[in-house]
Amino acid sequence: MKKYNKLIINNLKCSFRNNIFIYLLFVVLILLSCIYLKNGVMHGESVGSGDYYFNIIKGVEKIYSNNKLKEIPFIYLGFAIFISYITGQILENECNKIFIIYAGTRKKWILSKITAIFINIVFMYMTAAIICFMSGKRKITFNSELFEKYFGTDYFIQNNENKFLYILVFFAAPIIASFAISMVQIAFSLAVKNVAGFIISMIIYIISIFDINIFLPGNGCMAQRSSLFMENGLSVPQVIIIDIIIIVITLIIQLKIISVKDIL
Repeated sequence: MKKYNKLIINNLKCSFRNNIFIYLLFVVLILLSCIYLKNGVMHGESVGSGDYYFNIIKGVEKIYSNNKLKEIPFIYLGFAIFISYITGQILENECNKIFIIYAGTRKKWILSKITAIFINIVFMYMTAAIICFMSGKRKITFNSELFEKYFGTDYFIQNNENKFLYILVFFAAPIIASFAISMVQIAFSLAVKNVAGFIISMIIYIISIFDINIFLPGNGCMAQRSSLFMENGLSVPQVIIIDIIIIVITLIIQLKIISVKDIL
């Protein structure tokens, strides 16, 4: 267990050291989003932490039959690029040979990578949440006018009593959904090449924009697609269950691939 923990820590250290500029860009993206919401939309009026964070994870609203997007979900796509890129970097970095030899077994090696990737995803969402919390002057509030006029989610104003659903929609669903997509990316990276995994990951994120489908994990990253914000929206518990099934299936595939593949 000690060796396994050390492997995870070393993977994370290597990731932060090699991608410090990417992490800084990610922080800049979150800060710019908060500044735009405060000054560009609300024109300096009060904005709560909940408003800031929802603006980060809202994604895009329901797409009707004409298939025209009202807006491009830049932040959603930003998250997709950052998470997919760093997933690829953790999976294949210059420290790999050392990690493989130290791990002793292929199983320990891949599991340490997967754990490090999951921690990285949690770190990114928590970083966004902390920045939004500080930007909202540590007040976890929602501005009903902002939700109705800018976000276009008047349904939420009338149906926001379920506090447990907040946790699922704002944290559990996007983290698990992003991890499910990363697991698919890892499987393709191991089977083909790292770049193939990255492309597949981005395809999943992009296709999810155009289709509200419980089997497309990208929907779990967009709070606006959930039943909390949309009438007849996706059931968040069901989305999470599907994503967990994807994670388990891809893990089995990954273990099968590395059992026959030369990873040195």
